[in-house]
Amino acid sequence: MHLGYSLPPPPDGVSAPTENLNEPLISSDDSDASLQFISEFFDLDKPLPQWTGFHQQSLQNSTTASNGQMRVNTTGTRKPAPTLSFRDVLSKEGFDRVWTLISIDCNPSTNRYVSTTTPEQTLGDLIHCIFSGSNLRLSSTIIQRPPDNIDSSSEGRAAKMNRNTSETFFSTLVGVGILPTSICRLLSDFLQCEPSVGSEDRLHTCQISIQDAIEDLEHMCAYPQIYLYDPGMDFYSKNLLFGQRLYGRKAELTQLLGITTRLEGGLISSGAECVLVSGGAGSGKSHFVNNVSTFLSNIGWIVSTASCGRDMGHRSSETVLSLLDTLIVNIVAAYNSEGKSAIDALLGVLDSTTLLSLSAYLPSLRSFSGSTDRSTPPNNRPEVSQLQLIFLLPRLMSAILSLNRRVVLFLDNFEHVDSSALALLSELLTSVGRLPSGRSNFLFIGCYRDGISEQHPLTVLSAELRRHQDISLTEMSLNKLSIDDVTDIIMTELRLPRRLVLELANIVHKKTSGHALFVVQLLNSLVRDSVLAYSPMKRRFDWDSAKVRSLKTADSVASLIVSNLNSLTPGELPSLRVLSCFGIQVKLSVLALLKDGCPFGGVEPYLKSLIEGGVVEMKDSLVVFTHDLIQQGVYNNIPTEERRRLHLNIGICLGMKVSLDQHSMVGQLQEMDFSSLSVEASRNVESQEINAIIGIAANQVNRVDPSSMERSQRIRFAGWNMVAASQFAKRFNFSASAHYCKKGIDLLHDTLWCNETFDLCRALHEGAASALLFLGDFSDARQYANVIIDNLPFADSLAAQNMVLRSWERMGKYEEQTNSGLAILRGLNFDIPKEPSPSLIMNAMANISNIASKYSIEQIAKLRSGKVDTRKKNILLSMDSITIGAYRSSSPFLPLITCAVVNYSLQNGVYEESALSFACLGYFKIALAGDYKEARYWANATALILNTSGTNSILNRASENLSLLLNSFCELLRTMKRYKEVAKVALIDVVMIEALIGTKSNAFDVFEGTIPTEDFILADAKATQNIVSIELIHLRRYFTSFWFGDYQKANELYDVVISLPSHKLPKLWSITSQYYRGIIAFHLYREGEGEEWFDEGKKMLQKFEHLAKLSPTNSFQSKFLLLQAESYASSCEIINAKMVFEASIKSARDHGYINDQGLAFECYGKFLASIVDNNAALNCFKSAHVCYSQWGALALAEHVWNKNKLSTCNEGSSPFCASFHTSNKHVRSW
Repeated sequence: MHLGYSLPPPPDGVSAPTENLNEPLISSDDSDASLQFISEFFDLDKPLPQWTGFHQQSLQNSTTASNGQMRVNTTGTRKPAPTLSFRDVLSKEGFDRVWTLISIDCNPSTNRYVSTTTPEQTLGDLIHCIFSGSNLRLSSTIIQRPPDNIDSSSEGRAAKMNRNTSETFFSTLVGVGILPTSICRLLSDFLQCEPSVGSEDRLHTCQISIQDAIEDLEHMCAYPQIYLYDPGMDFYSKNLLFGQRLYGRKAELTQLLGITTRLEGGLISSGAECVLVSGGAGSGKSHFVNNVSTFLSNIGWIVSTASCGRDMGHRSSETVLSLLDTLIVNIVAAYNSEGKSAIDALLGVLDSTTLLSLSAYLPSLRSFSGSTDRSTPPNNRPEVSQLQLIFLLPRLMSAILSLNRRVVLFLDNFEHVDSSALALLSELLTSVGRLPSGRSNFLFIGCYRDGISEQHPLTVLSAELRRHQDISLTEMSLNKLSIDDVTDIIMTELRLPRRLVLELANIVHKKTSGHALFVVQLLNSLVRDSVLAYSPMKRRFDWDSAKVRSLKTADSVASLIVSNLNSLTPGELPSLRVLSCFGIQVKLSVLALLKDGCPFGGVEPYLKSLIEGGVVEMKDSLVVFTHDLIQQGVYNNIPTEERRRLHLNIGICLGMKVSLDQHSMVGQLQEMDFSSLSVEASRNVESQEINAIIGIAANQVNRVDPSSMERSQRIRFAGWNMVAASQFAKRFNFSASAHYCKKGIDLLHDTLWCNETFDLCRALHEGAASALLFLGDFSDARQYANVIIDNLPFADSLAAQNMVLRSWERMGKYEEQTNSGLAILRGLNFDIPKEPSPSLIMNAMANISNIASKYSIEQIAKLRSGKVDTRKKNILLSMDSITIGAYRSSSPFLPLITCAVVNYSLQNGVYEESALSFACLGYFKIALAGDYKEARYWANATALILNTSGTNSILNRASENLSLLLNSFCELLRTMKRYKEVAKVALIDVVMIEALIGTKSNAFDVFEGTIPTEDFILADAKATQNIVSIELIHLRRYFTSFWFGDYQKANELYDVVISLPSHKLPKLWSITSQYYRGIIAFHLYREGEGEEWFDEGKKMLQKFEHLAKLSPTNSFQSKFLLLQAESYASSCEIINAKMVFEASIKSARDHGYINDQGLAFECYGKFLASIVDNNAALNCFKSAHVCYSQWGALALAEHVWNKNKLSTCNEGSSPFCASFHTSNKHVRSW
């Protein structure tokens, strides 16, 4: 099957349509177009196309005379012709009819005359007419001329045919110049029979079989522009080049285009369509997908492609972002071509804030947002940036798909993409899969090479995609080409019938084993060496099969590529070697910068010949090798010394263009000023390409063996790597940043930490540790940080000390984090005792109170001296990490650490890193000193610090420890898969919400077995001594037991909670647990469980009375009133109890606490039932049911309904309950 062409038959009246080999495979006008072009060849029993009907009619209207001769019906009456097939025409009987027709004189029609002098020519005309779709214009037999010219015309024809009897029959037919060469070739091959054989046996003695003839004619009919019409001498004069079109892969094409057809028809799968194409090196994966992508682009799909180079895995996140950036550019182009505004379309579905945030990562959006700033993204912390991308990119894709444009994303060389980029892609695909309206407009295709390991990130991702319910995964594996595929390649490119090329195809297939790239390279080498060349005598490409078979070819495609380099000119070979030094592709603008640094006047003058030779190709502004094996073969064939020299020359040339030497000795990563970098005057380079050139320059020098460089060169290039690392760190590409830092350190292998390189070494190690920490490589991050600690004085190593602390935190090892942090504080001369004691803690808190008494809250928030210096910043960051570790591990040192941080902040400036310690100090003032007034002072100071400091990751971490519930759990959990310690906290809350609403979510399924249940979280927390998580789980179970009335179990769980060392740490949910404890205590007292429960309840009542007095918003008033009502009920003060219960209900309703209102109704109902006021009690229970339902706790509402048998009670409500109706303004959804 020839998948490189779509050749429709010529219309009536056109004998030889203009050649067009670039016709699309599929017609966009045909609803079944995407599958039609790969259907089977015409069946021999299938009726001939309608455009042969005239000739079918001619055959039908012919009659056989009594003498056996055929006559043409001249009556003018047309009878319906029976349908003819190829088998009818070409079977022995059918062929004899044709033979008879051209063997006798026919009765002439009006103005038509027949000659019998050239029966073979007549047969050729007839075959040409039938299988070309032309009207009957048989110039050799039926000539539209005046009657008086009949004899001269016939005589001229006969003379021309007999002019040279020594010529071959083929050359005689061709020499007439009337029939296509293909018809002449078929006739000469078919009719040159043994002279002794009679005419009755002619069909059995031809040089070709009747099946060969049938096959030839089938191809002429199906693809006349290839196999029927003469291509013209320009076809033979230009360079023959194999590999430009797609062959084979019929099953894969059917499958892939079937997906797109299904999407176009509205048949949407359950998830986002994702296709992964695998195959060996050179199997044609990229060629296959590129051909499909081109076709889809031609029929209206918007296609975006990107490729990750073999040595560019550390920059694969940029590749993923470039895929989306290109998509936006193509969307803009599509809208512009239609006279529409893409800006208006996207602004209609994306808010300006989102566009502004995304423009920091996608340059194409800067014109949308009106931003011209090409600096760093808006957030200054890597954690925030990664989460922001995970959140924003799905929103962008959702907005794009809402424009009702069909989109194809194609990522090539998928195996080189790193884990962070794969995480972005996974979230992108998942988000599309959750959009029913977007799934019909989206297709992702990824190509990767076979042979990746089980531990490879792509293997892990593939397994995840197979299991994912929001992704419809299709996997394809491209095998080697079959003998039929190789035959199709040769016969289509040479425009010859199968019978003539089959032997050559067998030889080529045997030599290459069907390896696609090997086949193409071998065929092109035969052309280049003139083994396969045009033969003027045969009027076609010809070859000596014996010579081809005996040729000694390379044993691999790589060897063949290297051997082919010998045919390059002296200018082409060096240029090709320069190109190979860049990898698979390079921008033209970069090549333009090398004009003065390359031999033979640069690369550009030789690009045209290299493109014509099929070695490289142009894709937009990129020069791309046609296959990475070609690039690899060229590169590996460069002599070692020349390769070293090329890399150095390219790197130095580009480095000088961006003035890298002026910026390579910066000591701190964050101090790099890229605004001062500039490219030397060049029309071919825009300012936004500077960053790419920096990376390319560093890559070039990094490819040189450091041992072959001089010491000064290595120091110089290490500085270049520092510049590149800084650039990528500022753009949150930490894979690339870590890569360049490591390369810089390797270059300084024998000059580390000397006076000349000290600052550079420090910057490189800090950059590596910071980047690896974010990437989750905690062990290596600590290793680089410890090298800094070992080589720097303690006071100068605080940044590295903080990295060690953060690595312990990321691993969940909070005790190690706390112990390391205490050592740091003592190293900074903070007064931290070896063992804390109550007196030391109280003294430290009193000392802080004395210091703080000098300042108002507003003055505390202003205690900062502008931009903090680096040392203070590192101390504050370390203190923040120490506080987190102590909090998580429930360390008894936490109060002392809190006091130390607050004291340091009051003396050196209050910044956002201080906020958590200020909040903790406020809590300790309540928990340890009972001083609510001062606690309120510290809480207000915390709030003011947060308000004046903006938003960053420090504040998020403080908020994380001060919040109880997270919103939109399942959606957030998808974005927190990489941050499992945070996700575990959210999952605990999810379980509680599931219990209240009675609905099972798929929250745990998001983690695909890595966090299967809450019990697993508890076991893991116990194993890692994560006391806070242990407390959270028991608190969750305590809350659930309380709400559903199981007070005995709730009491047991509360005892476990208060036994944990983390119980006294500052947490808002501790207040809630004490509130519920008070209600339980009064209830158990009334149940006769003992006087101690009444005392416990009174203790909780006193705490909330104090909180109610301190709260400016009366947020604790309803809770205090409910506890007071429970106290009156326990003391049998019925009138007071009723009055305060009602006050509690009213307070909760007025302040919008629908859950507290429902709880007050339920408690009041229990009290009324205990004094046998059953009707009033039932009405309270009904009101509680309504409140819980409005709250969204449907399971809890159903529990109240069933427990109190509300379905059996009479309708109606007391005047009291009517006065405390609920309000829909409290309705909430989870």
